[in-house]
Amino acid sequence: MLDRGVDRIPVRRAGFISRVVTSIVRLILPVIALCAAFALSFCLRDMRVPELAILSEIDPILDPSDWANWGFLVLPVVFFILNLTSRRYGAALALTAALLAWLALGGALFWALREGLIGDFQEAIAPYAVAASFVGAMAVAQLVNILFFDWLRGIPWWKAPFFAALAGGVVFAIVFNTRPALVWDSELGARLAVESLIHFSWALAQLLPTAILRRTIRPLPGFGGA
Repeated sequence: MLDRGVDRIPVRRAGFISRVVTSIVRLILPVIALCAAFALSFCLRDMRVPELAILSEIDPILDPSDWANWGFLVLPVVFFILNLTSRRYGAALALTAALLAWLALGGALFWALREGLIGDFQEAIAPYAVAASFVGAMAVAQLVNILFFDWLRGIPWWKAPFFAALAGGVVFAIVFNTRPALVWDSELGARLAVESLIHFSWALAQLLPTAILRRTIRPLPGFGGA
């Protein structure tokens, strides 16, 4: 129908400052969650998982009891958090959250070293080479996770979170375990196989909480359902 000559007021786009403030508010929870996931993984790094020794019944070389720990097992929570962030806010904000989490963790470490709370980084945290390899591998894995989720989001809903978590986990395992300091042999291949299996299991398991949270964490307008 005709509008009978009534002038329509155009919808004004939010100003720059308003958009920045909105983005900052949206980033708070994902950044805190990512930092908490990394902190939890670090705190559990000395807790072994003897139950995984059952894999030695398949082949002794698959026994991960000498390197597997609860810190490693909870690390894929990072990909679960990124999946939810990507679902709600999209790839750009998820990438920003990942970057800010690294900056926050780096700043906290720098402050702790300066204040003497950490005496020796290599003794309290990890050797420099291992720490650098971990950060590099996880950063690449986070990028892959976010890109896969953004690429696959839609119907069916489970496809994006499953393959994004799986791809991120497998990429992390490959990049971290194939650093130059390690010897490429059958043991390395077995470790990659076990880690990939663990990430596959996590990718499946996180579909349950994702399904539960789908009604609560809905995509904002402009992002397809996932």
